[in-house]
Amino acid sequence: MEEEDFSRRLKDLESRIAAAKPAKAASRSAAQEKYTQSSLAWRMVTELVAGMLLGLAIGYGLDSLFGTLPVFLMVFALFGFAAGVRTMMRTADEVRNRRAEGALMRDDETGSDTERPGKD
Repeated sequence: MEEEDFSRRLKDLESRIAAAKPAKAASRSAAQEKYTQSSLAWRMVTELVAGMLLGLAIGYGLDSLFGTLPVFLMVFALFGFAAGVRTMMRTADEVRNRRAEGALMRDDETGSDTERPGKD
């Protein structure tokens, strides 16, 4: 009698734990998503600033070497800006592809295998 009561309580506890796990995982993933977006934003800003600073440094160095102060500084500042923007765009494409792959994997895991173009 006492053992049956114990096994019933144990099954009840297991079902409550199983019900609580998805709710906790959902709240944790929302916090992780916010952290991921802020770190991604800082990464992109850092890439742009690093490109600009590197271009400015190279331009200033060449101007100091050749004695033509504003010429190379302006040219390489523009090159640095272009390199920073290109790196930011590459990062954005990488994130977009990773999210698309993640969405496809979630669809496959949930079993929503509705007809999609290109799906056999």
